[in-house]
Amino acid sequence: MIKDIYDELKDKGLNPYFKGQHKGLCKESYVIVGDGSQIPSVNSNKLGQKIIDIIVMVPNNSYVAVEPYADDIRNALKELEYLRKTGTETPVIVDDDKKAYTMSIEYLLQKKLEG
Repeated sequence: MIKDIYDELKDKGLNPYFKGQHKGLCKESYVIVGDGSQIPSVNSNKLGQKIIDIIVMVPNNSYVAVEPYADDIRNALKELEYLRKTGTETPVIVDDDKKAYTMSIEYLLQKKLEG
């Protein structure tokens, strides 16, 4: 499923990367797709939810570009019916190492638990 999220963002021209793929400074806006923790549903060890972290990266010369780019990402991911926003979003902070503004948007993915 995480590959489908990546592909949707790529199809929309939003410059996605998986965690650890992007190297160097942030010279153009990009989005990092990564998975987080997994929890079982109540009264079930067969179904659960997986956290999907979407990390927005925008060059630090354009703070006002963060929100429109984040909106483009949100709109692209609305099309994936199996993905649901949690409502958790971090504030915009500065990443001095990448020379970028960054924020994250959290989503939930319903899934069958392995094992």
